[in-house]
Amino acid sequence: MGACDDDPTGPNPGESFTLAVGERVTLDAVHTTVRFLAVAEDSRCPSRAQCVWAGDGAVVLEIAPAGSDAAEDTLHTNPESGPGAVVLAGYDLTLLRLDPYPDTPGEIGPDEYTATLTLYERLEGSSE
Repeated sequence: MGACDDDPTGPNPGESFTLAVGERVTLDAVHTTVRFLAVAEDSRCPSRAQCVWAGDGAVVLEIAPAGSDAAEDTLHTNPESGPGAVVLAGYDLTLLRLDPYPDTPGEIGPDEYTATLTLYERLEGSSE
């Protein structure tokens, strides 16, 4: 797998990492490469506005376990809109943050986004 990382070992479980659109990282703990493909939606309420709903930021990730075909998963910042994590070999890959957070209503360019994620070990008895 041709990961574009300066750190060939990748982040360890519990360490957060940030990807820009198009960047990828190899998660050695689960033998999986993750690439941030796009922001599918950004309806988050701007910090300088009053909204009746918090909105949602949805990121599309390409997840490619070693020896398997890649698949796309969408993770959400708002749990009411969809999952904020995906299960990978006994771990949860969790979306922690989508930046930048909108300050005022308006467009954020696709190349401005970064997604901060982490890999958490699943607790015994977790569902899914």
